[in-house]
Amino acid sequence: MFVLGITGDIGAGKSTVASILGNMGARVIDADQIVRRLWNHRELVDAARDRWGDSVLNEDGKISPSAVAERFFGEEKEYRWLCRLIHPMVRSEMASGLSAERGWVVVEIPLLFESDVPYWCDMTLYVTASPENRVARNSSRGLNGDELDRREKFLISSEEKKSMADLVVTNDGSLDELKDILRSHGEKMLRMSSICTVKIQCAFKKQARQLISGILGKKLAYQANLASLETAYSRYDQFLTDNWEVQFYTLAPLVPEISRVASEIIKKEPTPLAVADVLRASLSFREALCEACL
Repeated sequence: MFVLGITGDIGAGKSTVASILGNMGARVIDADQIVRRLWNHRELVDAARDRWGDSVLNEDGKISPSAVAERFFGEEKEYRWLCRLIHPMVRSEMASGLSAERGWVVVEIPLLFESDVPYWCDMTLYVTASPENRVARNSSRGLNGDELDRREKFLISSEEKKSMADLVVTNDGSLDELKDILRSHGEKMLRMSSICTVKIQCAFKKQARQLISGILGKKLAYQANLASLETAYSRYDQFLTDNWEVQFYTLAPLVPEISRVASEIIKKEPTPLAVADVLRASLSFREALCEACL
């Protein structure tokens, strides 16, 4: 699995970027949608009501997003209070959802850097745009330049967040231009999301080393680990120790070819051939693996 965290300036186009990557094959999770669901929880509503009174409720007794935003962006102490309250709940929901995911996942988190990048985020992308474009895109929401400044005054500066991000995308052109910018990045992320391990057992160490040389030599894997195994079977009362296991780090589309090459080297269909997703890996490792493999 590969998780990309997207954040950016208000009105820069975070959701648009997430949608484009979603059309390229990513599963998109939106923090704002999670927050909207959480505001239906009684304990959160009661906490806001105790803090700010009935003025943050609408006629139906539900939270008014605009009233909460007025207080949230009004004073730093209110901003800090709500962040401490709601961010752990959002992150918990995200972690729970990610536990059932595989492949490429894009998570849109407006305050990604302000609330610390979570451990499960493999890469960060920051979306920026000129103040003029951001105001134009938010005009229908009644957010002018002064209001954007007010809403961002408690946040880490744009320049600092750019330096913190793994990738910065400037969205000052057309939608087609944005798609062109994202195309190569998206293809690379999709490839990184397919990283997996393949385990193959051999009867002899020499055979296992031949297998490693063959697979790595054909650029079908980036790294191989060799380990001695003690194997027992249900029909025997003793361990059979003359077994060796090779674990390859590779890309899922290469697994069929790895199986074919392994069959030629060990003179039989590799059994078992165990394939498992790599859930956590550094960005540098993923990039090196993708560059090394065909």
